[in-house]
This record gives sequence, structure tokens and C-alpha cells, in this order.
Amino acid sequence: MDSVFLLDGKSYNVEVEADSLERSFAVTDTDQSGRTLDYTMNRDIIGTFYNYAMKVYPKPDDLAAYDAFYDAISDPNYDSHEMTFPYGQETLTFQAYVSQGKDRLRIRKGRNIWGMEGMSLNFTAMEPQRRR
Repeated sequence: MDSVFLLDGKSYNVEVEADSLERSFAVTDTDQSGRTLDYTMNRDIIGTFYNYAMKVYPKPDDLAAYDAFYDAISDPNYDSHEMTFPYGQETLTFQAYVSQGKDRLRIRKGRNIWGMEGMSLNFTAMEPQRRR
């Protein structure tokens, strides 16, 4: 994989801030989990969700790629996206959603340049990647 990530099987010509790609996991319980009367934890585990976060910047010579990525990631016609990220020494591909992102406009020589300070994104898995 040449890019740090793929969105719906496509690589975008954008920069991922150095050391900004983070992964996290959540071993998630059902609503049947809880403490007993003696405070012992009783867990009914659904599985493990792997989630990712990163900060993306436009490349100065390819602002159109950043705009295309912004349009793709914010498209309301997709309830999720197929994401591919590094995982261990390989990659992990899964369905994830992004509920929000934010960037800032700078105007340079009459041009709109979005994202010079980066756009932070969180990718939340639609279902557990590992189940019991």
C-alpha cells in the first residue's frame, strides 16, 4: 500500500501528518454486562472494535485532491466507508464511519486554500473486527 490509508479502495494525494495516525481499540460489552451485588464484574462481550484517527493536509501542488477527499469523506450518501489502514505488519480493511471533520480556510494570492492547519478525522468501526 503506497498510501497510509485507502478510502473506498482509493488513494488520495493528501498528506497525513507525521505521527498523527493513531489506532485505538474498544472491547465492548452488551447491555447485559454489569456488576453483581457483590461488585464482581459480569461481562457479556460483543467483540473488539478497532478505530483510527488522523490529521490530513492538502499537498500544495494538488489542492484538488484534498477537495476530492473532503467531498468523499463528507458525502451523506454513504453511511460508512471501506477503510484500509496499517495494522501490525499488514493492513486491516473494515467499514467505518466519520461523523465530523473540521478544517480552516486561508486565502493566499487570491486562492482559497483549505486545510493548511489540517483536518482531524476519527474513523469508528461499524462492527467489531473481532468477535467472541
